[in-house]
Amino acid sequence: MTDILKVPILNELAPDGFFYGGHYIVEFDPDSLWYETSLTIAALALKQGMKTEYHVFQHPPNEAKEAFSRLGIDAEKMEKKGILSIWDSYTEALVYEAEKEKHADDVPSPNLWITTHDKPLQVGPKSIERWAERARAGYSEKDKRWLHLDDNTAVFLQYNDEEAFFDVWRTGALPYGIRARESPHFLGFVRGIASEAFYTKFEALCDGIIDVKAQEEGGRMENSIRVRMLRGKVFDSRWHRISLGSNGGVRLVGASLQVETRRLAAIMFTDIVGYTALCQKNELAALEILEEYKELLRPTFSRHGGREVKTIGDAFLVEFGSALEATRCAINVQSSVRNSNLERGRKLQVRIGIHVGDVVHQGDDVLGDAVNIASRIQPLAEPGGVCISEPVYVQVRNKLDQRMDSIGAQKLKNVDEPMEVFKIFLPWKEV
Repeated sequence: MTDILKVPILNELAPDGFFYGGHYIVEFDPDSLWYETSLTIAALALKQGMKTEYHVFQHPPNEAKEAFSRLGIDAEKMEKKGILSIWDSYTEALVYEAEKEKHADDVPSPNLWITTHDKPLQVGPKSIERWAERARAGYSEKDKRWLHLDDNTAVFLQYNDEEAFFDVWRTGALPYGIRARESPHFLGFVRGIASEAFYTKFEALCDGIIDVKAQEEGGRMENSIRVRMLRGKVFDSRWHRISLGSNGGVRLVGASLQVETRRLAAIMFTDIVGYTALCQKNELAALEILEEYKELLRPTFSRHGGREVKTIGDAFLVEFGSALEATRCAINVQSSVRNSNLERGRKLQVRIGIHVGDVVHQGDDVLGDAVNIASRIQPLAEPGGVCISEPVYVQVRNKLDQRMDSIGAQKLKNVDEPMEVFKIFLPWKEV
């Protein structure tokens, strides 16, 4: 048998790119079509006679079986035939949560039931021992080379510490449960459920990364999928549209070309004051602060309709549909950072710069003079402060209570003409 996995959709994304024993992470938006896509891939594999495991964390097993039926797969028949195995972690977690709720008012200790009953999906050193023992005993041909798909592996993190789960997966599941079984695993992780550090470390373990996203375009939701990384393999990294059929199955419509589009947008740049020096002094502490900073700021961006374009070290590049929302967001970001500092007894400070202008959209990236100008305005802000360009000032001056004073015409690098820049006086700072 070939070591290359031949399954429609996967093969369209990367011909000869996925292999038996491969370890892949699928990072998906909560409202995307990953669940439908994973079921479709499983159904297509089963139609080819491929042994397939489908692991439900977030959906009832009966729901998965009904979905298979709509896709032309008799799940009961396939299970009896021995080529379909539905792993059920959904029911286990459901029963645990129901019992926990039932015992929540126990006296004297409301946590008595929780502390005396094992959590579902809990992993630890014993898990590694069991995987290692099973691998040493040797897997039979019947147990090997199963295609494995998860609807949402991130549910593990509801019951396990990130570091503990990562270590167990790295030293147990991967070598003894995936490589030794020659079982290609596609692990679905919903975005935003774990820290950025966890995603980064887990990606480093993987042979490939797949992204599934949902975004509004032209007044309707569009779903897309792409391969972001495959180690040592040739692949097309362009986004492919996902089309959902009436039977719940999906198909790839084709690759999305990197078409350039222009539009007016407000661009925000943020930067942590003194972060480079902190890295040189204590890199571990700096990384911890960076993760806290990201988790603190991202919800604020979302509340104001901001789209995180990318992070560059400790800097955020965020796009907004209006100058007003960008400015309100900047004020709230500084308020959140200030409150966090008061709670934690530290002095983390952020500078923010905002400009509005014509930008070029190229795929998921944003380019153009507006981006360059916002990045040049950001260093002009005082620590903990916000500076805006004159075009932003014109749009927000009569809509905000905050006082805004000019700091004069500034010569910005790579900008031909000097530009007037304004400082926003924040409520908690002295005027």
